Amino acid sequence: SGCSSSAIPRSSSVVGEKVKEQEPTDEDQLTLEFETPKIRRPRDHIGEILHLDPESAETEMLLAKTIETTLKDLKKLYDSAINPLEILFKYRDLSNRHFGDPEIFSKPLILFMGPWSGGKSTILNYLLDNEFKSSSLRTGAEPSPAYFNILMWGDREEVLDGTQLAADWTFSGLQKFGQGLLDRLRGLRLNAPLLEKVNIVEIPGILEIRKQVERLFPFNDACQWFIDRADIIFLVYDPSKLDVGPETEAILDQLKGREYQTRIILNKADQVKPEELMRVQGTLIWNISPLMSSQEPPVMYSTSLWSIPYEQGAPSRLLHAQERAFLRDLRQAIDKRVENKIASARRFAVRVRNHAKMVDCYLTTYYNHKTFFGNRKKVADDIIEHPQNYHIYEGLSTLTNISRYDLPDPEVYRDFFRLNPVYDFQRLSDTCTYFRGCPINRLDVAIAYDLPELVGKYKKQAEKVLEAVAKS
Repeated sequence: SGCSSSAIPRSSSVVGEKVKEQEPTDEDQLTLEFETPKIRRPRDHIGEILHLDPESAETEMLLAKTIETTLKDLKKLYDSAINPLEILFKYRDLSNRHFGDPEIFSKPLILFMGPWSGGKSTILNYLLDNEFKSSSLRTGAEPSPAYFNILMWGDREEVLDGTQLAADWTFSGLQKFGQGLLDRLRGLRLNAPLLEKVNIVEIPGILEIRKQVERLFPFNDACQWFIDRADIIFLVYDPSKLDVGPETEAILDQLKGREYQTRIILNKADQVKPEELMRVQGTLIWNISPLMSSQEPPVMYSTSLWSIPYEQGAPSRLLHAQERAFLRDLRQAIDKRVENKIASARRFAVRVRNHAKMVDCYLTTYYNHKTFFGNRKKVADDIIEHPQNYHIYEGLSTLTNISRYDLPDPEVYRDFFRLNPVYDFQRLSDTCTYFRGCPINRLDVAIAYDLPELVGKYKKQAEKVLEAVAKS
């Protein structure tokens, strides 16, 4: 994805009935070298806005202890309040959306997604001061190899394959998607200041064609894994490719509930005549907004994120202001990494609680309809196959104020109970003990009080550190 120099056309069209993914190629497909252009836009503002200067690094070091203490407290809360019910009700057999040490202690994750040739790789090269080098990510108008590109800090440049990446605890959870995905993972270690603060992931460009791309792994599930862990998500579009097809729709559907962390970048905006720019922005918002559950339109930045000077006649002041706004947004996501992790833990805790209450509802229904001499498997199977006849979803929503839209579909539970018979579980009331109390109550307290209080405590401590820095 992306485009690299004026020698390469900035748009392309794809024609054909059926497309197969390119076969995995050598690691050198990840990077490509170009001649450095003679004139380049200055990039000093990037380090300044993203706080990559030495003074900011000192502040980061002072904040590090506060961050470490807070994350350890989050880990204790997870172990004591969330994990017990997660294990008791076998949540991991229901969902791929896990939470644990890698999610708590890893660096913030910045995610770039969008159609082919929108400029994702070009943006990453620009942000990391990695343009026109041998280590540059492959860019160009033609679709690049369909890899998940993961950029991490390293004291020397290094290309990693999927197996090496999966051995890193941060990305070890990707192993469950099989060798097909590992063959499509590519890592690049760079000695770039921004990568000391974050990991960056570029998801393969979405190619809208008449027939579905054949994939050797669950692509949408892999995307969801990264979406769940992202601190901020950027959807990158080319002004000449604003159509939304089934693949884009599927991705946007996965972003539901994460709209507040999603941003749109209309890249290459200097290619659009100033009088046309408003119309192009409106078209893109019009195409995307109905597919996102938020009532407000998504935040959009119209700019041109590479160091090549803007096209003649382009609204350069507007484009530069939009670039600075994009960088400030990125910095805020990095600064809020602890709050984001606590929010992720709370979302996960709510999903575990909903699941536990759903299993309990199935179980209560089973005991209410089971007879002493009846066939327990037959009763259980009928409830699992026809939950609507027993008003399970309606009853749960009425009794617990859990929205029907926050619950997995009955088909998901059908598969879950085929793996774990409903009568093998304990009812929630039976999990309580005299000395330790009820796990569901501990989880309710964590969701309602402990996790929000942890955010407040961290903010107060961080403010004290920043005040001390300002005085010195």
